[in-house]
Amino acid sequence: MSQRVFSAAIVAVGMVCASSAVAQQEQVAQGATDPQQQKVNLTTSDSVTVTATGEVRSEQSIDSRILQEAAPGTSPIASLARLPSVSVTSADPYGAYEWALRISVRGFNQNQLGFTLDDVPLGDMSYGNLNGLHISRAIIDENMGREVLSQGTGALETASTSNLGGAIQFYSDDPMDKQHFSIAQTLGSFDGHRTFARYDSGLLPTHTKFYIDGVYQLSNKWKGAGQINQKYFQFNTKLTQFVGSKGVFTFYADYSNRIEVDYQDLNKIWAQKLGYYWDNFGDWGKSIQAANACNGNGSYPSPVNVLASNEDPCDAAYYGGGGLRRDFLTYVNYKTALTDHVTWKTTAYGHYNTGRGLWFTPYQPTLAQGGAVVSPISERTTEYGIRRGGILSSVAYETSRNLLEGGFWYEKESFDIARRFYATSIASPLQSLYDFPSNPFATQWAYNFPTQLFQIHLQDRYKITPKVSVSAGFKTSETYATGNLTEFNTGIPLSPGLVPNAANYAQGSLQSGKPFLPQVGANWKLNRNNEVFADVAENVRAFQMGGNGIATSPWGTTQLGFDALKTTLKPESSWSEEVGYRYNDKRLSAQVNYFHVNFSNRLLAIQQGPAIAGGASLLSNVGGVTTNGVDAAASVQIASDWTFYNAVTYNKSTYDSDVQTATGPIETGGKVAVDTPEFLYKDELSYNKKGFSAHIGADYMSKRYFTYTDDSSVDGRFLADFGTSYHVDEVGLFNELKLQFNIYNLANAKYFSSIGTNGFIAKDPTQVANNTLQVGAPRTFTATLSAKF
Repeated sequence: MSQRVFSAAIVAVGMVCASSAVAQQEQVAQGATDPQQQKVNLTTSDSVTVTATGEVRSEQSIDSRILQEAAPGTSPIASLARLPSVSVTSADPYGAYEWALRISVRGFNQNQLGFTLDDVPLGDMSYGNLNGLHISRAIIDENMGREVLSQGTGALETASTSNLGGAIQFYSDDPMDKQHFSIAQTLGSFDGHRTFARYDSGLLPTHTKFYIDGVYQLSNKWKGAGQINQKYFQFNTKLTQFVGSKGVFTFYADYSNRIEVDYQDLNKIWAQKLGYYWDNFGDWGKSIQAANACNGNGSYPSPVNVLASNEDPCDAAYYGGGGLRRDFLTYVNYKTALTDHVTWKTTAYGHYNTGRGLWFTPYQPTLAQGGAVVSPISERTTEYGIRRGGILSSVAYETSRNLLEGGFWYEKESFDIARRFYATSIASPLQSLYDFPSNPFATQWAYNFPTQLFQIHLQDRYKITPKVSVSAGFKTSETYATGNLTEFNTGIPLSPGLVPNAANYAQGSLQSGKPFLPQVGANWKLNRNNEVFADVAENVRAFQMGGNGIATSPWGTTQLGFDALKTTLKPESSWSEEVGYRYNDKRLSAQVNYFHVNFSNRLLAIQQGPAIAGGASLLSNVGGVTTNGVDAAASVQIASDWTFYNAVTYNKSTYDSDVQTATGPIETGGKVAVDTPEFLYKDELSYNKKGFSAHIGADYMSKRYFTYTDDSSVDGRFLADFGTSYHVDEVGLFNELKLQFNIYNLANAKYFSSIGTNGFIAKDPTQVANNTLQVGAPRTFTATLSAKF
């Protein structure tokens, strides 16, 4: 154990024990409260919560009213883009397209962050989520009550095994006390329409209240041809039952059916020669011609034929690809006050998922028995299945000076992943991008990963004086996963004449985590308006599960490679330090932070062949990343109806050393980390008076690199958005009528949005070695009419 970890451990244990003893002696009786509700002491503005007063860490929040100012259907992730140190990119106007949606915080990307909904773990929010689901599939956007971002040192109680760089906690809204029915209809660009309806029962004589609602959304991609629908169907219900005077029981359920057709990943040469609006063919005839040309037979169709042979015309377009996801998520929660000082809460949850990642590939033809080629294209799938359940429970003891809280999290999961191929014909694709395919002609591999994780935490917050409080705690996090090969090279052999060999597929068990992860913080309230805070924390990320060719997984290699790494591979970890200042009065809310992060045991796999072709890789620890930065946010009420919000970030994340490989070093030492802009600036001017509101905002992001040696980058970009709404109350049969109008990308800017969608490589001097870029959506309009009865 390093000296700094050992020191933090001694401090944490000592403070917990000492403050617990003082708490036992406390004579002032206090009413019991939920510690999660008690700690959220937020200073709000008309735009966004800039700071959480009294907290020992940087924490910002966005409430439901602000979330509803965005265009309906906008991902809750996209709404976080206005916060400091947060960069969000996507290929669609709403941040709803999961393949391209990216969020990073202080140099950490989304699968290095923690995400929960009402304390229920959502996993790492990656596209092929192995232990959860995307927030847009876990809850209907209109039901989101609040989002809380903790940069750097996420709350100890966060149920996550990936929160190296902080945590994002989502909270659903509660059923309303009064009965009502609401409906909203949205129309927008690219043939978009969205219908939402919700019924609230109100508080019944049985001390029960609930809501049930649903949404259907359909739009076209903003570019492309053929099957270009993006659609989803979703149901939510939530029930609250008051039990006596001290207990509350909650039930929540979510069903989501999401269909997304992919935007083609690009490189700079393709964007230049084929145009900003270039996308997959969506035409089967052109796709067959291109697949034949890719295999040396004939020429490419226009306009791909303008590409030189060294500009990868084979991958410039396919027939299409897509993602299909069906999820069912539910939980039950019970909170109660056991005594005047002690509260207890427990949540039990379950999640079922089935999904498909589709791609019509020219790299594997459709084969008949005997190996005869039927078509130069097959439909390749990555197939997902999740069955998981868990329990979270915690107890809190609170007095006027002390809040001692501890709990545990246990989850058991069975995760399935498979790589299969489905037939096409010369005449047609046979399978739709909108449907789960059936009857594969070959299964390359299939895995099952039984997994168990255990996490406990203990933390204490003690007021030394009315102005000075300290917090200390720790958590223990352990994950046990086993990769079992359940099927390989079945059906028609993909490589005729080769004998299937199980040694090409890794199997075995790995454990990741740490028994002691400390967190220590302090807050000093200088006076009524000013306070300073500081905190440090250590976190660790569990290994990701995945099959052969999944580069982020230790099992993504051969058995020989797995055996070589399983005794030496270490999980990624981070040590985060932060110091900050807050100011709050009636008109101004502001916060500024300095942060320093040491990211250790970074994992990197060198891809063997094109990323999309799924070649084997070997995962290795390749050093660390050091981050230093400053961020600040302020919201000022410049007049009774006007509010101006600003957020600025400077972040420098650099690799600590070169990466050593068998063929020589990759010169990454001192280079800026991929997809980490050094400068972010956001602002928003908003106006609210009676039933009318309007806002205009801007978001600037500086240059980003998409190779580890910084030889390739995309320029900075500036985006603006506008929204306005007007509502009137008590109009005839309606309790409320509201009209809302939103414009995304107000200036119709053209820019590269998400990068790294197909991963990152060491070098790309020709700009064609890796198609891993997405361009941003053009100006987009939406209008919504809603009513409440």
